[in-house]
Amino acid sequence: MTNVVMLISFKLRNDVTSGEFLRASDKIQEDYLAKCKGYISRTLYVIDDVWTDMLIWETIDDAESAMMASHENASAVEFSSFIAEITQDVLVPLERRYS
Repeated sequence: MTNVVMLISFKLRNDVTSGEFLRASDKIQEDYLAKCKGYISRTLYVIDDVWTDMLIWETIDDAESAMMASHENASAVEFSSFIAEITQDVLVPLERRYS
């Protein structure tokens, strides 16, 4: 099976600081994502005011299951509450990864 990349780009709410958001990001990583079946890695970056969360999963089913179950996890709900607008949300096959 091919691994998949989940790319979610978004803007934060105006009343949220980068520091607050990064603390919530650390929390969702530790409390939820790192424990999900099929989770491989995650990279978070920002250009101007658009953040992008890039997650790599073993399978599309793992990615979709994790996102569906995230609504029941307190850390995931808190993380999502900082987001004002999602500008991109894609799930694509990973053709090749370089280190």
